[in-house]
Order: sequence, then C-alpha cells, then structure tokens
Amino acid sequence: MIYKILNLFRKKYVTLNKIEILRDNLLHNYRYLTSMEKKIKIAPVVKSNGYGHGITNIAKIVDTSDVSTKPPFLCVDSLYEAYELLKAKIKTPVLITGYTNPENLKVKILPFSYAVFTPDLAKAINDYQPEAGVHIFVDTGMRREGIRIEELPEFLESLKKLPNLKIEGLMSHLASSESRQDPLFLNQINQFKKAKEICRKAGINPKWFHISATGGIINPETRPIIAEVSNLARAGLAMYGFSSSTFDHNLKPALKLTTKIVQIKKVLKGEKIGYDGTPTAKKDLIIGVLPIGYYDGVDRRLSGKGIFLVDNIECPILGKVSMNINIIDISNILNPTIGQEIVVYSESPEDRNSVENCAKICKTIPYDLLVNLTETTKRVIV
Repeated sequence: MIYKILNLFRKKYVTLNKIEILRDNLLHNYRYLTSMEKKIKIAPVVKSNGYGHGITNIAKIVDTSDVSTKPPFLCVDSLYEAYELLKAKIKTPVLITGYTNPENLKVKILPFSYAVFTPDLAKAINDYQPEAGVHIFVDTGMRREGIRIEELPEFLESLKKLPNLKIEGLMSHLASSESRQDPLFLNQINQFKKAKEICRKAGINPKWFHISATGGIINPETRPIIAEVSNLARAGLAMYGFSSSTFDHNLKPALKLTTKIVQIKKVLKGEKIGYDGTPTAKKDLIIGVLPIGYYDGVDRRLSGKGIFLVDNIECPILGKVSMNINIIDISNILNPTIGQEIVVYSESPEDRNSVENCAKICKTIPYDLLVNLTETTKRVIV
C-alpha cells in the first residue's frame, strides 16, 4: 500500500532523502566492461532492485542508450523482477537466472528466458511458454543451484523429449575468481568444459555459454581463461562502479545518497548522545539531526565510525545509527542551515564515505550496503 501511495504523490512529493543515479558513470562502466574482451558479450545484472539503484532506472538507461554494443540480456533473479521490466516496456531481452516457480508460468505467455535446473520447470516452459529461451544451469562446484555434471547426460535426454523447448544457453556460476591458480576456479572451468562437451555429444548446441560474473572479467589473470570457455558474462557489481576484490580505478560509482538537516542544536560537554548514551560529548558541540537511518540503508556498523560530508567537510556520526535518524557533529561547518544537503554515500571513491570505504569500515562488501537501500527513497537519474 505504501508504494501505491508514494506513486500517487511521486511527482509532487518532496523527499529529504534522495538517491542520485549517475547515468554517465553507469554507461562508462558498461562500455569499459564490453571493451575488455571482444569474445565476451556483457549482460548487465539488474536483480535486487538494480543493486539498490532501482531496477527500472538501470534497465531504462541501458535500454535507451546509444552504446555501440547492445547487451544480449538483462539478468534478473525472479519472474517478479522480469515482469517489472516488462511493465516498464524494456526492449532488451530478459534472462531470469534464479529459480522460477513452474506454477507461475501457467498464467500467460511471457517474453523471457529462464535458467533451468529442474525437470518440472523444463516441462512447464515446454507446456506453457513455448517461445521462451532456456539456459541450462550446471553446478560446476559451487554446490548451490544447478545440475551436477554426472547427472547432466540424463537431464539433457529428458529435455530432448520436450519438443517446444528452445535451449539457447549453458550457464554456471563461479565460487571464486581471485587467481588463475586457484584450484576451485580451475576445477570449475574444467567442469564447465565437460558440460559443454556433454551438450555437444547430446546434439545440443546453445548459442550462449556463461559462467563468469564481475570478478572473472575484471581480473586480468582469469579473463583469458573465461574467454576460452564462454561468450557471455553477467556483470553486476562492476556495472555500478565496484569490484568485489581489488577496486578497479577505471570503474566509476553510479550512485550518490543524500539527505538534509532537519534540526540544528547544541550539545553540552558531558551530555550523552543517542541510544544507550554513547558517546559522551567531550566538549560543547553543534549537531545536525538527519531524517535517515538504518531503515533507509545507513548501516548500523557505521555507528560512531562513519562520516557524512557537509560542503565537502567530514562530519562524524555521533552515537548509534537509529532506524530513521542520524546525528552528526557539524561543529566545524560555517553557518549550517536547516535543509542543507548532506552526502551520506559519496560517488567519489576517494571519499571516506564512499560505498567502497563504508563497506570496509563495516567489514562487509559493497553489495551489502547497496541492496539495503530502501525502495521508498526517491531515485533520480542525473
């Protein structure tokens, strides 16, 4: 209900919290990824609300851009996400990489491709989605979803009995791509090669082969090996300007989170601040009260450790991050005002409050911070 209400007032409703989606940075990242290896096409991953950026925002930017190399797919996790893109009139083909409930395919014919690793889903696609593309998902060693390699021949024979099935891809997912010497990585590559050979012997020749996400493409060590076995990569984190391991300085973060000061007040030396009274002011302070908290995506692990930016000046977070409120020390800000903009997550990788650096403070990964940005915060493409 809250989303319906927000949609009714979205054009007139003035929000204090705002997420800016940096269109040029996003397209820069896509072009950079497509330039890395000519043999490999890039399929942007827009699942989990576009990694917090807004699924339809990201899809529209990619879909309507003038990039020379159009993506063969946009990757989502669920039928719900795919349907959101359909409603948004996205023209780029959509690949659902997560599990799809077969019951949901009986309602109407949909223009999607599906990752398949269970017989019941394959049959449902054959019976109810005759135009759909199928990407056979094999488990090459991660032991999550997928058909085990030793079970693949029998699975393929069962698929060949389904006359409407259009097999367009073979896919897997890497557990690690940090080093070309990593035994786990090499084993998965070898298992994927076996899967390709099993498909060939079964008379199944998919157009697309994909096993790598961001890590395997960004890493110059593993990229040539990936290119030997695949012609498509699913790029998630790098699309948004981040790398899961060593930060690639050619990538540009595509998101900036801001809020505004709603109250300015004094805190006297010796007074306690926030929940549980941590910390105690060591001197008289001027504080800014902000209408943003962990519900909105400000990680609680930033409590007493993180900073926000006011006029490019670092202002420490005081005390614990609350559900909908944050308190910062603005004593060093000259003439602070109500309504003054605060940068919560900066788009500049060098800033201490960039998503990358905040993730390090929280001892987590950028994904963790990005996907927890609430959907109710207004997103604006700039």
